[in-house]
Amino acid sequence: MNKRILFTLILGAQILILQAQTALNPWQITLGANAVEFYERGGIEYQMGNDGIQFDNKINYSKYLSYLEVSRYLGRGISFQLGGTLNQVDRITSNPSENPDLYLSVDGGLAFSPSLNTGNFNPTLSLGLGYTSINDYDHITTNLGLGLTYMFDQSFGLTLKAKRKTFSRGVNDLIGDEGDSGDYVNQFLFGFSYAFGNGDSDRDGVKDDVDACVNTPGLPELNGCPDDDGDGVRNKEDDCPDVPGLAALAGCPDMDGDTVADKYDSCPETPGIPALDGCPDADEDGVADKDDNCPEEFGPVENNGCPWSDRDGDGVFDKDDNCPDVPGTATNAGCPEYPIEGLDELSVKFGSDSFEIDATIEEQLAEAFRIIEANSTAKIIIQGHADSTGNDQINLPLSELRASQVLGYLIQAGISPDRLSIVGYGSSQPLGDNNTAEGRVQNRRVDFAVE
Repeated sequence: MNKRILFTLILGAQILILQAQTALNPWQITLGANAVEFYERGGIEYQMGNDGIQFDNKINYSKYLSYLEVSRYLGRGISFQLGGTLNQVDRITSNPSENPDLYLSVDGGLAFSPSLNTGNFNPTLSLGLGYTSINDYDHITTNLGLGLTYMFDQSFGLTLKAKRKTFSRGVNDLIGDEGDSGDYVNQFLFGFSYAFGNGDSDRDGVKDDVDACVNTPGLPELNGCPDDDGDGVRNKEDDCPDVPGLAALAGCPDMDGDTVADKYDSCPETPGIPALDGCPDADEDGVADKDDNCPEEFGPVENNGCPWSDRDGDGVFDKDDNCPDVPGTATNAGCPEYPIEGLDELSVKFGSDSFEIDATIEEQLAEAFRIIEANSTAKIIIQGHADSTGNDQINLPLSELRASQVLGYLIQAGISPDRLSIVGYGSSQPLGDNNTAEGRVQNRRVDFAVE
């Protein structure tokens, strides 16, 4: 069989294989230069060609663009590559006019990339077959190579490769060649790569350049991303990828319709407010009903949603009230400005046989009024007394008149009559010695007692 016809068939078959793969994956084309280095596997210094020609073992660099390769990604880190190179190599000869010889090769094979995150670097290991022609002598080669491409962006990169091409006697015999086998050359390739095409790596019918999930099959309406629960939210954006939900809630359901996703809703079956993790707050005091000890009454968070107690009703909460059972003022920490005990220090003195209120007595009663008014819940007994001058028929009514005079004054000043009562003791409860003038002054009095 004519060698060039066979070469054409091999190359044509490789192209057909390549074209059969164009439906799904991107292309890459590399253009650059190459260099060839000759060696002998047995350790002999020079490569021995089929006709005994020896080639210089120096590295033969091409001076022009001499390397073209097209590759196609097949998936799972595997690419098919087809490339060709031209070069001029020097033989060892005494006749310089015999140099240089034309070196021509066409290679095809598979390249394997590791499934590692190597950033912009793409290392490859390649295996394949090739055709090499040197000085019109043809060879079939087996090729093993390493490569590294650095991608500047998604399209452009710099590629470096090294290949070892070993001549095979068995294959050479198929096309009628005779000569040494097992010889090899090292070939170095370097060039710029350009990736192009609209591939579909995950085969979901969405081209890679618009596929938001390039390596995961998905739906065209979601730009190639999957949606396992069918709620129209991409899995990668779905906080609840296995349960249908709402797009507004990142794909999570909201059973009670309160705009709080069930997975974050502490009361998923009862509509509530977002600020309380989806729980209701009937009294709007900022404490969720489930945590509110008084869900129908407005109360502070610090008191578990209950209002602070105020037993004496003075507007000062018991927690702040130093006198929680006696109405007082906020300025006096809930205690009266005039403590009820102040009445114990008041003893209104009257003249002998008198129940008239003079200026001195008015000053004392004014103080009594302030104390009684400040202690608004206290009920007061006004106690009238007399000295022993005269008999009981005189002293008892006199003591009652004195108490009655004080009662009238306090009512007129503004104290409720319901809070006041009077009693007359006559001379039965003396404080002083009735045998002395000073003692009798102490006994002509009105005192105050709290019921």
